[in-house]
Amino acid sequence: MPLVILFGLASSATAAPPGAFAIHSATDIGHEFSFYFDGRFGAQYVEPQGGADCRVWGTLSKFDLGNVNLLVLSSGATPCAYTPEDVAAVRAYLEAGGGVVVLGDFATFRGEEAYRLNDLAAAFGARFVPDAAEVPLRAAKELEAGTIDYYGGRVLELTEPGAWHVLIEDAARRPLLARRPVGHGALLLGSRGLCGRQPDASDPINASWLQPLLAQVASGKAVDANRPPESMPPENAVERGGLRIRYNDYMRPYADTIFDLYSRERPVLESILGVPPASGMLTSLILLPTGGGGFSSGTEIGLGVFWGGFPEKSYGMIELLAHEATHSWVLPFPEPMWNEGIASYVGILAGRGMGEAEAADETLKGWIDNARRDDPDFSKLDIAHGTGVPHSVAMAKPMWIFEQLRTERPDILARYFQAKRQLIDPGKVDDYTADDAVAVLSIAMERDLFPWFKSLGITVDRAKTALPVP
Repeated sequence: MPLVILFGLASSATAAPPGAFAIHSATDIGHEFSFYFDGRFGAQYVEPQGGADCRVWGTLSKFDLGNVNLLVLSSGATPCAYTPEDVAAVRAYLEAGGGVVVLGDFATFRGEEAYRLNDLAAAFGARFVPDAAEVPLRAAKELEAGTIDYYGGRVLELTEPGAWHVLIEDAARRPLLARRPVGHGALLLGSRGLCGRQPDASDPINASWLQPLLAQVASGKAVDANRPPESMPPENAVERGGLRIRYNDYMRPYADTIFDLYSRERPVLESILGVPPASGMLTSLILLPTGGGGFSSGTEIGLGVFWGGFPEKSYGMIELLAHEATHSWVLPFPEPMWNEGIASYVGILAGRGMGEAEAADETLKGWIDNARRDDPDFSKLDIAHGTGVPHSVAMAKPMWIFEQLRTERPDILARYFQAKRQLIDPGKVDDYTADDAVAVLSIAMERDLFPWFKSLGITVDRAKTALPVP
């Protein structure tokens, strides 16, 4: 998934008048990365109040909380512990007046017994438990919550009940949201299902009562309203073979393993794609504490370290690394109609090339079989200009196309990207269209592919490209 990451920049916020109270939140994504908490929580609940949010990609105990008055912590099934140093830093911050929001939903990592967020919650007299919440939910009067939207989840257990004030409970009178004072600050502990979860921030559920509640929790500490908080990148960086690898302390055990895989996979990718990465691209790698995928910003790719059972299982990471690397490889022009499909296809070919042929072939078959439900013989749906094309078709139809061409020219992918580098000059053209892509592919195949693409239901026109189609 392509995504531009800019470390050190805070979310946009309007400068507040002198003396005005502002919320400056820092959201931890160092224990478990998610695209939702990478700015979306702040966009839904902090910025509408004139506040600003930043992200903690690094080790929590090393983050400077000086200009932050709301710390947001959330994690699910992660092996990344909240260390004694993390807990001590959170306690000191609370004692000084800071506000902390802890959002959890009991989950364990690959059969482990412990839910890591409980390392923190237990230090303050509570824990998340695996018992499912029962609706309807009930809110305390002071919350003024006419409606409580809830995605579902599990309840809390208050091991020091006298210290806590319950704000929301389920039908069985078990807490889902509770608050307690700690020093001069306030700690809010709640079910993850009470706030939004969509990566596009389209679901600011419960904002009517959650926004003012967050302002109350943050009110114990003043910040410089005209100096937005700054995100913290992963604090560790090493140079390996021309690649900069960045990671926080929680990811340190995986750095060498990831680099070893990358160093073995890099020549395989160059063979598949026929060219080195685009100039200046793929120079940095960031390790993400997640099994939920990755991103590419061109120069940097992010890898969800636990993807596909890694490090115990290697195929998923081989494919993910290739997928995200391909997004950088094809620049300065991304592929117009198969940007995601071709990236996953390169991952499948890389799997074959690295001794994981069985898993790779099974993956390819799964994509194609699923796509045939909507496009049985791949002649129906237009992946270039069609609307409402199912994801399975958008991904698998390009794979199927290149599989057909590989029967004639096994190195067609390399020939295609070599031709693209030679023919598409970013200094002379501003765009790379589907028509151009078919023209380049035709040149690589040494025959006109436009009639074939049209027979596949793909709207392309030879007359709309200036390239010399055979």
